[in-house]
Amino acid sequence: MKLAAALVSCALCVTAATGGAWLSRPADVDYGPVLAASADRYAVLDDEGEPARWYVTGAANGTAVSGTNTASDSAVTRIPADSDTAPASPWKITVAYSLDGPNVDAATVSGASGLVGIYIDVQPATDEADKSIPVVAFTVPTQVAGDISADKGVSLATQGSDTVVAAAGKSGSGLSFSCYMNAKDFTMSAVALASLPVSNGESGNGTSASGSDAAQLAATAATLVDSLTDAGSGEHQQLVDQLKALRDNERKLDQSVVAERKAAHKQTFEGYMAAYVGSYTNHLSGSIGTSTQLPALMGTAGELSGDTPLAQAVIDLANAVNNVSAAHMHAGAVDALDEVIRRIQQQGTTGLIDDLTAEAAEEATKGSKQYSEGQSQLSAAMIPYSMKYTDVYTANLSALTGGTSSGASAYAQQAIAETNGSADLKDAQSKVDAAMGTLAAACEHTGKSQALKQIVLRFSDQFEGGDSADAAQNGSGDNASGNTGSTTAPDSAKTSKDGGSGNTGAGQAEAIDESRALAGLVDPQSRSFYGRTKVADAKRKAQAALKQAEAAKQQQSRDANASLVDDTMSMSAGDVMSYANGLTSALGGGKSSGNSGASASGDASAAGQSGQSQSNASGSTGTDDGASTASGKSGQSGDAADDTDSAPVLFGFDKGGTLLTHDMSTLISETVELGDAGTLIAQAITQLGASAPQSSTGDPRYLLVIPTV
Repeated sequence: MKLAAALVSCALCVTAATGGAWLSRPADVDYGPVLAASADRYAVLDDEGEPARWYVTGAANGTAVSGTNTASDSAVTRIPADSDTAPASPWKITVAYSLDGPNVDAATVSGASGLVGIYIDVQPATDEADKSIPVVAFTVPTQVAGDISADKGVSLATQGSDTVVAAAGKSGSGLSFSCYMNAKDFTMSAVALASLPVSNGESGNGTSASGSDAAQLAATAATLVDSLTDAGSGEHQQLVDQLKALRDNERKLDQSVVAERKAAHKQTFEGYMAAYVGSYTNHLSGSIGTSTQLPALMGTAGELSGDTPLAQAVIDLANAVNNVSAAHMHAGAVDALDEVIRRIQQQGTTGLIDDLTAEAAEEATKGSKQYSEGQSQLSAAMIPYSMKYTDVYTANLSALTGGTSSGASAYAQQAIAETNGSADLKDAQSKVDAAMGTLAAACEHTGKSQALKQIVLRFSDQFEGGDSADAAQNGSGDNASGNTGSTTAPDSAKTSKDGGSGNTGAGQAEAIDESRALAGLVDPQSRSFYGRTKVADAKRKAQAALKQAEAAKQQQSRDANASLVDDTMSMSAGDVMSYANGLTSALGGGKSSGNSGASASGDASAAGQSGQSQSNASGSTGTDDGASTASGKSGQSGDAADDTDSAPVLFGFDKGGTLLTHDMSTLISETVELGDAGTLIAQAITQLGASAPQSSTGDPRYLLVIPTV
């Protein structure tokens, strides 16, 4: 073993020394020709105010690289910020904050309430600043601050639910301004800084607004994400329509099922309280008084378990609680569908399977944890509620009977009716309602998890990677390559859809698979161990997903509007006695409240997971829910589980090693942010009017996104 380790170390050293592909840094690329032909330059800054990379597109003098004037047709090149030939912004921007007077950092002002100040300072950084004008814009939600004051020359306008703050500086001298607001839970958008060229110090040359440098900068920003994904191609409209139909159905179910189960829960809750005080009434003796009679309550506590009407009422109430909570899973499904539709419309389906699978696991964990917390919260709330209810009931019953227990049962229903409407229960009821809200929110997370899993399973063949893997598996080339958008992507990315089969079709499918897997990798990476393992991993995952999705797709074909969630839960009697045991303990009998609470909470959580696991088994067998990982996997074949969750054996590293993967989510997020910033700058230019440049020079223009709170 030591000898093998030494040989590997020597091999790595030799590789580094000889400029091998593994460890050597690729030679710096001369981006001069690319920059000379570019007109639009974009970057998202990090926490230190520096870009990690630049996106450059378009061409000087209004001539696109592809030979057209259409911004969306222009090539996009990503340039590392540390490259010797990377561009530099003409302007340096600083954003500062204050809270009730003193300056603070972004973390302190985020979510704060009080007098918030925002200070923007833009200063020249290169000689290009002498021939360009900085335009700054950001938004503040009107619900955060409806009244904002700003320095002279700063434009404030309401756009939808946001206030747009915009200002334009002067060439060579920059821009500085401040604005203040009385904020509640402060937040704001990122700051967009556009550097727009001017000719001979003039702010315009008669060009129409739609053909100005600002308009071209914004238009190209809107299509940047298409350079990384297949968004905007129209390829996914059928998928989006299907998802919208499912969303509409889930929204209807959310309204109808929640309303129905809320009514059932209210009736069951009142039935439980009636059974509770009915038992209590049977144990009353002598003079009743105007507060709870503890001997009678002790007798009632003895009926909370066993084969009694009160014990059955406890179980009925627990099931009603679970059912009304689980109804909110449909709201989680609506949220999931909204998110996926928005993601596909903005970013296409690139990387969607991995992202949704990871998010589903996170949502399942949140739901499981929060549901357990909600059960404990409800248990804690029901004890004081029951005690207060008994106090009020006893006083009402005493008034009806003249203070004696003799014949009290005849007045029980009248006393219950008066107690149900009593204002004295308001505080205790609010704690029960808060616990029910926690359970509902937990089920929204669980519903979102189930929906995301079902979306992946039902529509995996329409996501990037799923269809190409199917083609490779069947030796068919019936896939469109989409738009990889990278200037360094292999030529095979442009293979067209021809429906061929046999060796030629298989070769085309293989090329498409590879080009999609390598989209976004630069040449030295795409031909390396790193790039090739990415291709292998993409194929493996896609093929495993196809196997797991077969049952879900069959269900989808049978009922296109079938719900994405299973909104049922059930518990055994032993799992729902938490607050009953707690009440017994509070009165001095039975288990200690600490042990019973912990035990019941744990049992209830397990039962909840059991119910959810059963639900998931019927809908998404290939995924896990929170703590039920082991049970989730037991429902699927060993091959499918191993194929999905473990890396293939690569060069003898076996399963102990880690597979190198390429995550495009950062690049996609950046381009989406830049697209949003482009839209914001377009609004700002219109808002600022003549004070902002309206020229069309063809000179380099810049758009920077500065993260804020």
